[in-house]
Amino acid sequence: MTEYTCTPIQDKPALKYADRLHEIKRAICTLDESLTPSKRIGHKSIGLSPMFGTPQQQRKSFDSIALLDHQNILTPSRTTVENNVYEPSHISDSILQNLEVAAKVEKITSSNLLIKGFSKVYKEISTEDVLSVINSYAEQCEELYQNSKSMLLSVKYSKQLSQKLRDACSRIANERYTWKLFGAIYQNKLDSTPHEKYDSDSHLSVINRLYSKSGEIRHNQVVLDWLESNALELLPELPTKVGYFSGKVTWENTFHTLCNQKIKRIISTMDPDAPCREGAPLHEIDLEDQARLVKHVFDLVRAGQADKAQQLCIESGQCWRAAVIDGWRLYHDPNMHSSSQDRESVEGNITRALWKSCCWDFCDSPGVSTEEKALYGVLSGNLQAVLPACTSFHDVLWAHFKTLLDQDVERELCDSLLPPSYWKDILSLESVMDAMGKMKQSRDLYNKLQLQLISGDLSGILQTIGEHIEEAGLSQRRFLCHLRLVLEVLHPDTAPAALHDTISKYILALKGEECLEEVVYYASLLPSKLQISLLCEVLSEVEELSRPQCVQYAAMYSIPIEEVTMCIYKKIVSESCSSADPDLISVANISDADAKVVGAISWLLLSERQRSSALQESNRLIRRFLDARKHAPACAVFEMIPSDTIEVIHREWGKENQSIPLPPDDINAVREYLCLQAYLDTHQAYSDWCAHRANRPSIPNYNIDATSFSEQVAFEEKKKSLEISLQRWEQNLTVQTQLTRDKMLNVLLFIDGGWLVDEVQGTDPLRDEQLKCLRKQYIPSTTSLLVNVLRESGQDQAVVELCDYIASEQHKLYRLFNQSELRELLEKVYDSSIKCGCNPLQFGADD
Repeated sequence: MTEYTCTPIQDKPALKYADRLHEIKRAICTLDESLTPSKRIGHKSIGLSPMFGTPQQQRKSFDSIALLDHQNILTPSRTTVENNVYEPSHISDSILQNLEVAAKVEKITSSNLLIKGFSKVYKEISTEDVLSVINSYAEQCEELYQNSKSMLLSVKYSKQLSQKLRDACSRIANERYTWKLFGAIYQNKLDSTPHEKYDSDSHLSVINRLYSKSGEIRHNQVVLDWLESNALELLPELPTKVGYFSGKVTWENTFHTLCNQKIKRIISTMDPDAPCREGAPLHEIDLEDQARLVKHVFDLVRAGQADKAQQLCIESGQCWRAAVIDGWRLYHDPNMHSSSQDRESVEGNITRALWKSCCWDFCDSPGVSTEEKALYGVLSGNLQAVLPACTSFHDVLWAHFKTLLDQDVERELCDSLLPPSYWKDILSLESVMDAMGKMKQSRDLYNKLQLQLISGDLSGILQTIGEHIEEAGLSQRRFLCHLRLVLEVLHPDTAPAALHDTISKYILALKGEECLEEVVYYASLLPSKLQISLLCEVLSEVEELSRPQCVQYAAMYSIPIEEVTMCIYKKIVSESCSSADPDLISVANISDADAKVVGAISWLLLSERQRSSALQESNRLIRRFLDARKHAPACAVFEMIPSDTIEVIHREWGKENQSIPLPPDDINAVREYLCLQAYLDTHQAYSDWCAHRANRPSIPNYNIDATSFSEQVAFEEKKKSLEISLQRWEQNLTVQTQLTRDKMLNVLLFIDGGWLVDEVQGTDPLRDEQLKCLRKQYIPSTTSLLVNVLRESGQDQAVVELCDYIASEQHKLYRLFNQSELRELLEKVYDSSIKCGCNPLQFGADD
């Protein structure tokens, strides 16, 4: 019997073929360009240079094809040769065709289809509809399994893809078998039909009564039917031959030899018992045909197709073998208790016990093949005769359940004609599970769960899920998670912590799989605290374009998205701070770590209800960057904040608190935002002033006496044009200087208490200390820059007036200067006062 289960398959990371598509197309174009018709070569030529262009083109082409041949996936089919000429289009078409096939394989093996399908089904689950959910899971696996099988012929060119697809088929098939078993067992429990009454005492009626009253018998029959249905699906895949003999005469080669009276050591008569009675073989060709026939008959019986097995025997000229197979049927005479004059046909074998005893004895006959012994062992309940022909875990399980049910039937019939050895090894469900558990293949995840489903071991199933969920790949985590969820619906009293852990592991496996809705939905099944931490970890790497979808899904499934986004923001900021490399930080540019911090603000801008928090956090980041003198990331953070933020904050607060002013934290955040805006505008204005001043046009000094008249005229025209440009530059410099002066004064003389002074004091001591440090850092530096701007533009009188602002008790800016800064400032003021004709030593002379 061909094995149709396999050892556990660990999911491997999916290859992203779409990411290579651009390089692949470029490589194809490169190859096509090199294989132009003018450079084609006959097949007999040895040199490759004419065919593939210049050596540089050859190297480029072959490097590109090496990319296509990575992992032996995109190897093109052999190019056709027509009239001894290579056709480059065939190479391109083959590569693109193989690429398309590889993409389909990737889609099938990635398990994304089942992820979305399973999620959609489970959302509609109810306690009354669990069976339809289980059946739907099995149907989805069946559909994907058939699609995977249909692709196998298309990937023969790549051993790696072929093996990957076969592994996926095996994994999906095992999962489908498990869902089918779960559904069959649950369906059997739901079927509580009243026991039927059977008036007849025939064997069939007795066993029908047994099945009607015994739930255990029905359960065992359900398992047996499940095993046989799985084997039935695999029958078309088995290597079989139609028509083993001519149909009219079996053993036709033996018969032909006997008719021609050829001397050969074979049987001398053609009756079915001749080989055993005479101890002589059949013709060697008939022996091969008979072995294949018996193997096929056993496979049909293994698949529960006894009728087809009999028909095959009849078609092969072995009606006696068909009659032997028919002997297992239970005897039933419907005419015994019928008052009707019409006689009905009698069913079954009235000497069934005697027939069974003969089959049992035949299993010990010498010279009989393993498959034939197994065939008669199945019919007679001889487990030891069946096991040698079993090639898979499920075959062994089927042999045990077939024998178990056979013993239950015979125990009810109490027939004394059975051989004593029949009752030597009595099976039970527990003994069968113990025997199967000793097999090495029982360690496989699917086999283990199937045994536990059969035995009804709920605690064992939960333990198995917990043991395997950590090491399982995405596909197995999806299966284990939904199995656990369905069990939770049927048994809501199970441990919630284990359920939450299973769901969490599955959500983590969905990270990066473009399943945002599924991630949010499964997170909604968890407690609130676990929701936030888990979504923070999974969604933190979501691209910015997909983040608004997260908010929509969170609202759909009642997730507190504001808490999640704040957690994500803090996580990104914390990781960026810990991973920042001081050697890579540049004041002029934005480092990668700082760029991540800047981008994290976008998480807080997804909901207008969180705009207040977004403003406070952006202010905190700008303070942090300004403290490190990183103006570029500080400006980038400021640009992230929408211009209507202050209006949105007031509107959102007014929705629930119409007559109450903003809380102190919001009031201070709004004022700090305006202060930071004023400083960043000042920084930009000063940068623009420096750039404009550095770009002063210059007039070259030509030797006019040594030039001709025409050259003098050209010089005068050029000089005039340059003077106009210089005049325009001076005008723009004046405007830029005035703009820079105004903006700097706006920072120094900020209204209502000064720059970075809170309107409501004492709300956050740590923040107050940060603001104080920034004032001490940037007020003196801004003053120094303003003095430089005024002195460079010749406004020395304004420098003297600025000193009055610094010394004013209204603003008390002098308190923010240290001694060296004051000394430097006074020196500059002294120089300016001398230039503008003022006596720096006669302050207050006019008073």
